[in-house]
Amino acid sequence: MGTKISLRTIWITARVEYIKWLFNPRIIIVAVMMIFIKTLAIEPLLERAIRMNEPINILEPFIAVGNSGMLIMILPAVYLTLMSDFPIIGGNTLFFIRRTGKVNWFFGQLLFAIMSIFTYLIAVFGFCMLFTAKYCYVGENWSKVVRQYDAFFPEEAGNFASLLLPSNLYNQIDIIPTLLHTFVLIFMYLFLLILILFMFKILYLRMAGLFTSIILITFGVATCSIKTSLMWIFPMANTIIWLHYTEIRREPIKTISYSYVYFVFLIIALIVIDIFTLKRANFYTVEES
Repeated sequence: MGTKISLRTIWITARVEYIKWLFNPRIIIVAVMMIFIKTLAIEPLLERAIRMNEPINILEPFIAVGNSGMLIMILPAVYLTLMSDFPIIGGNTLFFIRRTGKVNWFFGQLLFAIMSIFTYLIAVFGFCMLFTAKYCYVGENWSKVVRQYDAFFPEEAGNFASLLLPSNLYNQIDIIPTLLHTFVLIFMYLFLLILILFMFKILYLRMAGLFTSIILITFGVATCSIKTSLMWIFPMANTIIWLHYTEIRREPIKTISYSYVYFVFLIIALIVIDIFTLKRANFYTVEES
């Protein structure tokens, strides 16, 4: 780990991994996920827009994806599948590490992870915009469809479509901050999972890393579904914006700043642990996996 840090080497490492990741046949599962997103988030919102004869805000479908209990479970699960062998160690990788040094390789892997997460979320965001472009507008306010649909059609209040963007969101926080918080917190959630994968992979426990990440997702879903205070110790609740607020009162249940502190603390702690683990790792006996 004593190798001098080289930004060029870090960038080359990240670029090589990123290109391999983009052209991995496994990327096709993103297309399958988009079908679920279209069915579970976009179409219900568009059906409401058509019924009210009102457009939706172009930002609302992505926010709905990031705040749906079901889809916020699918997003990290699919990303974990895409990154399940992260970091790839063995064969040419071992030679690459000898050339770059552990420290540059480590930060190159982290940069690659950041690039992959950003690409993944931008792809979801772009897909949501593409399929709603015909029925939407660009603005800084929640649409009438989101704010008033239940009032016009009270018999449908509380159904699945209503829960995509509940009143805990549009009554409490403006749409632009909601979008930014949703994107950044999901980004940090996925990065946290990546750091867990890295730690276990360096310890030669790849499946344990995947299992731990799945357990975090599963317990996050379970605790959020029953609204127990234990949910705040798992990443998922800290990612879903509307869980931070009540329906009417302005006083939050949990501040957004709490969730940022939560993720920053865990990410820094895991980076330190990963570096400590990497420093003692012996790559020369690791087979490619």
